[in-house]
Amino acid sequence: MQDLLAELLWQNVEIDEAAGRIRQALPGFAEVQQTYDALSDQLREAAGPSLYDQYFTQLIRYTNYEVQAYYSLGLGLREEIARTLGV
Repeated sequence: MQDLLAELLWQNVEIDEAAGRIRQALPGFAEVQQTYDALSDQLREAAGPSLYDQYFTQLIRYTNYEVQAYYSLGLGLREEIARTLGV
């Protein structure tokens, strides 16, 4: 069941594309992305490609756990609201 949910929610190209469109439409995103990209380039240059790739891979793995925790909390809250409303 967990694998099915992961496939439906976290490994879904349609969701990724929709999230990308939402992200692009958010006020300030373009500036934040530009600043991030510039800093990322500086770090890669200073640390070297191999160390930077190791760091970035671990950062993404770490962040995925945090996102999953918040997402799970959100699912629980929606379930509780639906149950309370009798939906």
